[in-house]
Amino acid sequence: MEESISILSSLYLPVAGGSLVLPNVSVAEIVDYQTPETIPDAPEWFLGTIRWRGVTLPVVSYEQLNNTPLPDSLNNTRIAVINTIGKDHASLPFFAIVTQGIPRQTKIDQDNIKEIEDEKELGPADLMKVSIMGDEAVIPNVEYVENMIVQHRPA
Repeated sequence: MEESISILSSLYLPVAGGSLVLPNVSVAEIVDYQTPETIPDAPEWFLGTIRWRGVTLPVVSYEQLNNTPLPDSLNNTRIAVINTIGKDHASLPFFAIVTQGIPRQTKIDQDNIKEIEDEKELGPADLMKVSIMGDEAVIPNVEYVENMIVQHRPA
């Protein structure tokens, strides 16, 4: 019997200090950066909200959520709209992450992705550090990000 090989189309989302990697189906759209409307008394990582296709989206800084400082200058900043997967999907179908560059596509199969056991501890929003054909990236813990947004968004 012939063995089936699954290939997952994915996106690298550049963030300060590296890249996140998510399946294409997790990313609804990449849009030009727009300044979020700030939320009073929100944590530093909760940048505010933007309007996207008639929906108000919470916008987060993945770096600040992981307690990583942002660089002084940012180039090619974009916003990645992420589909949610958690228990609060009905009330939070999407959220947005600010990227620090232009996302790029990749194809992943079981032979070209390897977990990296790193001495550096992962941040709270990181699920796993991986190597994909020699490129290092972090698989984000999307459910953690969703839970943090739900806990801190305005009622």
